[in-house]
Amino acid sequence: MGKFSRDRRDIYYRKAKEQGWRARSAFKLLQIDEKFKILEGVTKAVDLCAAPGSWSQVLSRRLYLGETIDIKPKLKLFYTDNEDYVTRRTVEVVESKKSKDGSSTSAADPEAGTSKMEESSSPKKNENVKIVAVDLQPMAPLPGVIQLQGDITEYKTAEAIINHFAGDHADLVVCDGAPDVTGLHCIDIYIQAQLLLGALHITCNVLKPGGTFVAKIFRAKDCDLLTNQLLMLFEDVVTVKPTSSRNSSIEAFVVCRKYKPPQDFDPKLITPFLDVTNKDFTSLPGVNRVIIPFLVCGDISAYDSDTTYPLQLEGETPYRYHSPVQPPIAPPYYSIEDSSEGSPKKDSSKKQKLEEQEDEFEEQPQIAPEQFSSIAEQEFNSAPEQELKNAPDSNYEDLLQKVTKMRERKSERRFVAEFGSIDTDEESLAFIDSLMERLSIKQGTPTYETLITRLLGAGSFQTCTCLLKLEKVVDEEMERGEAY
Repeated sequence: MGKFSRDRRDIYYRKAKEQGWRARSAFKLLQIDEKFKILEGVTKAVDLCAAPGSWSQVLSRRLYLGETIDIKPKLKLFYTDNEDYVTRRTVEVVESKKSKDGSSTSAADPEAGTSKMEESSSPKKNENVKIVAVDLQPMAPLPGVIQLQGDITEYKTAEAIINHFAGDHADLVVCDGAPDVTGLHCIDIYIQAQLLLGALHITCNVLKPGGTFVAKIFRAKDCDLLTNQLLMLFEDVVTVKPTSSRNSSIEAFVVCRKYKPPQDFDPKLITPFLDVTNKDFTSLPGVNRVIIPFLVCGDISAYDSDTTYPLQLEGETPYRYHSPVQPPIAPPYYSIEDSSEGSPKKDSSKKQKLEEQEDEFEEQPQIAPEQFSSIAEQEFNSAPEQELKNAPDSNYEDLLQKVTKMRERKSERRFVAEFGSIDTDEESLAFIDSLMERLSIKQGTPTYETLITRLLGAGSFQTCTCLLKLEKVVDEEMERGEAY
């Protein structure tokens, strides 16, 4: 299945091989020509970024060899168009009509009629047609196509093309070039835009007034800007996507007709600015000082929505934060500290109790982590030897620190003070049971009560929400000599 899977998935890939095209992209140019008739009356054409040569092949067969290429499948609207339904009576009627017209072709022998039609419409070479294909890479030769290995960002490439045309200019310039995509659309679009600028550089130097330019683009947010840039040089610009172009691809094509550059426009002056680091446009004369910067850089007068700007913009007043003009009047969310009109009213007694408890916590002296570690170490060192013979390993010490830190959270302290919760979560209880079992500490002993106080706060199983409160209880027990 693997050998034929792509033929099943992509009809244009299969038809390109069946009809002898070098790539499926040949159908894109054929469909563009079917819509806009860009190949009519063309005797000099240029194909930029030509390799592997499918568009050059279309130009060769249509212009140089003079072939008539029908890319649409034949439509059979009636059952009589299908050979399976042709009756003997139908064949006799066709033969009689052809005999009256002096035709000797039999309807029962369609191959003979087809061969005569092919002979009558056999292509003839048009020696007046000249086609130049430009690419950095070499490609296999094609009838009537002059291959030129060159860089489209250099002016000498344009000079070489004009030399092949004996000093004349081209009627048509096409470009199907695209970069090796990275998958990052912003990068791919930028590189494709620079490639299009290079193609436009050659086009402005080799295309005659009234000519046509067709090039591939990547559709992005700046498509309107691109159209306005091209409208400075062409009277008609249309963005199209042929049916042979995959819907999953962001590619499209611009068809620019009726080349009409402004008066005194010099396309040779574009060459130095193909280097993106060159932004000095002061040396440009006349109308070029307006056109070339717009072609190279685009419109940079407005802010870019995808760019991060500093808070202090040049030429503006000092930055100052402004609150939202109209915040929600009844938000579905609120915090305990929120006292806005839209938040639910709270019990004044609970609010006063919370404020008193927070003031009490703030008045208590702060104990540094180092001091707390030394106190814990003294407590364990003074414990009876028989009760601490199975001391916890490093894993239990980590768990102990984890539970202690969990009890320090501000959110839990507010929750307990607000709602008066005395429940202990199941995770802490399971941890305490396993720790007591590992230490072989029995319930009711002073060591048990001290450790419970250490973990859960003052009282048997009251939830402790402040480390300072814990330390105060431990200090009092140590003074009474009850701590282990």
